[in-house]
Amino acid sequence: MQYRTVEGEGSASANTPTALTTFGADSGVGPVKVPASASKIVEIWVAIGADLDTAGDSVAHFLLLSGQGIKGSRVDLTLGASGGGVTTTGTTYAASTVYKVDIDINANESITVQHQYTGDTTGAVTLGVTLGFQ
Repeated sequence: MQYRTVEGEGSASANTPTALTTFGADSGVGPVKVPASASKIVEIWVAIGADLDTAGDSVAHFLLLSGQGIKGSRVDLTLGASGGGVTTTGTTYAASTVYKVDIDINANESITVQHQYTGDTTGAVTLGVTLGFQ
């Protein structure tokens, strides 16, 4: 199994896809390059933190995978939701979750990893995504 990780901050506006193109101090990671020996994505690891800037904020989070590295059309995955009904602001988070998947890919091509949320516009949404190739 081979792994590739990207992270970043989502858009400040709902319904706006944002590419995750960095990895910690490495700011020029860009799209994920599919390993030469890989034919499938079999795991996707995701961790999300969302700053709820208004009481009652709630959003659903999505992961979008696209590019020449994906066979067929774009792959859209529902990751989960975050929100809170408190009268003060705060941060919610989802600890890293592993999603078992079976996504056909093209070796030596690139995959753009994007985050999108729908619902209330929130404060900062930060996430890390690791693709597990086989």
